[in-house]
Amino acid sequence: MISLEQEKQITAYLNLKRLSPQILDEVKDHFMMQVGSLMENENMSFQKAFLAAMICWQKELEMVKADFFSFRKIARIEKELLQRRFNKITLTALLVSLISAGIYVVADKVYDYFQIFALIAFASTVLFGIFSGKIKFTDYQRTSFHPLIIRNLILGMIIFPAECYFSGEYEFWKPVCNQLVIFYSVTIQIQLLYFRIKKINVLV
Repeated sequence: MISLEQEKQITAYLNLKRLSPQILDEVKDHFMMQVGSLMENENMSFQKAFLAAMICWQKELEMVKADFFSFRKIARIEKELLQRRFNKITLTALLVSLISAGIYVVADKVYDYFQIFALIAFASTVLFGIFSGKIKFTDYQRTSFHPLIIRNLILGMIIFPAECYFSGEYEFWKPVCNQLVIFYSVTIQIQLLYFRIKKINVLV
C-alpha cells in the first residue's frame, strides 16, 4: 500500500516532466499501480519499486523537442499524443481549404460569404476566450508563431511564387491558392485557440 508521503514523491517526480494535467493523471495512476504491484508481489521496498518504475518509464518520460519548429521540451509520451492531435488539426484545416476551393469553383459569390463566416468564427473564438478569461491576449499572439503556423508560412513561401509564375498573375491576393493557404492558417488558429480554451495542450 502506497502511503500519502510516497504518493507525494511520485507526484513530485512526474511534475518535473511538465506533463499536461490530463496526461499527468493517467501516467500517475499507471505509475502508482506499477510501484504498488512491485512492492506487493516482488516484496520490494518503496525506493526500489520507485526506481524500477522510473527505469521502466524512462523512455516515455524522456524530455524531447516538442516539434521541429519548437524550442520547448516535453515528455516523449506527451509528444506522441501531441503529434496525433496536430495531425487531426492539419487534416481539418486541409478539409476546410478544399471545401472553400470547391465553393470558389462552383459558386464564387457564396465564396465571399464563406470568407466572412471564417473571419467571424475566428474573431468570435478570440473574443470569447479573452472575455471569458480562459485565454490571454498573449495566448492568441503565440498562435501566430506556433509550429503549425510556421509550417504554413514555409508552405506559402513555396506556393506563392510558384502560383504567380505559372499563372502569370503577380498580385498577391488574386490567385485562389494564396487564399486557400490563408484559410488553412486561420482554420489552424481557430482550432489551436479552441483547444487552449478547453485547457488541452497544443503548445500554446
